[in-house]
Amino acid sequence: MATIKDVAKAANVSISTVSYSLNNDPRIPEKTAAVIRKIAHDIGYFPSAAARNLKKRNTQTIMVAIADFGGPVYHNLLDGIQHELAKSNYTMIVSTGKSSENLLKERSADGAIITDVKISNEILCKIAKSFRPIIVLDRELEEENITTMTIDNQRAMSEMTMAIINEGYQKIAFVHGVRESHDNVERYNGFKRTMHQSNLPIHSEYEGNFTKASGSEIVTRLLQSDADVPEMFVSANDEMAIGIIEALQQLGHKVPGDFGVSGFDDIEMATYTKPQLSTVRIDYYDWGREIAANALSLLKKHPIHLRKQPGSVIIRESF
Repeated sequence: MATIKDVAKAANVSISTVSYSLNNDPRIPEKTAAVIRKIAHDIGYFPSAAARNLKKRNTQTIMVAIADFGGPVYHNLLDGIQHELAKSNYTMIVSTGKSSENLLKERSADGAIITDVKISNEILCKIAKSFRPIIVLDRELEEENITTMTIDNQRAMSEMTMAIINEGYQKIAFVHGVRESHDNVERYNGFKRTMHQSNLPIHSEYEGNFTKASGSEIVTRLLQSDADVPEMFVSANDEMAIGIIEALQQLGHKVPGDFGVSGFDDIEMATYTKPQLSTVRIDYYDWGREIAANALSLLKKHPIHLRKQPGSVIIRESF
């Protein structure tokens, strides 16, 4: 493999001249730099990104920590982040689990976007003392060098709940995801507030974990018991809502008709269910671009504009 010394020898110049030329340094005339770049290309020399980044003390990368690689909302979010980063010649490193913590502690990127609640506030606050910027999407955390960007969960769920009440439903249940998670708490608070303002009691609450399987299990257990059943299941996300619909149909019930179901996120599968799922649409691609743009602005110490990502109620066929 060719080295920078080989290029310098072939061009009959110093190593520093080769380095300046390959990094477009204005101290080297363009005519000379062009000759050196051609020699480097011809002999197969490729600059070491690791060495260049060490010298510049940056990596041109942003780390994105996600909870797992299976979530259906992540691909749109990541696409949006990568699209925006690429415009500034940045790339993203996507990680999960313990590797995310290790990358943060080693400062293996120029900045970080965190959407993994398993990385504790304590760890983030410690890391933020010597590493910036960090943007968190899964919590509200006030700490120097940490910026919070979240979805406007309360408002969106409140609007969905009002749409359900306006359809005449009164026995309305809420299906929790991971109860202590930021998204679940905020969506539940929006639901609860609107039910209270409408003078309606919450019929019942069920514990899921944001997965399709947990939605199915909730309905199967409920309909096999003697418990009073609701007319409407308001789910904290689409995956659980789809599981609820499938379980109800497998048990011989009609949706809508016997039961209504709503979701949140508007994942791709929401339009493929029969009936199509009524839900709250979040534009995760647009949000990803906005998150990345703010990360780049923070790196440059430029001012940023923060807002909660809005959601819009999409009424289809499930209630």
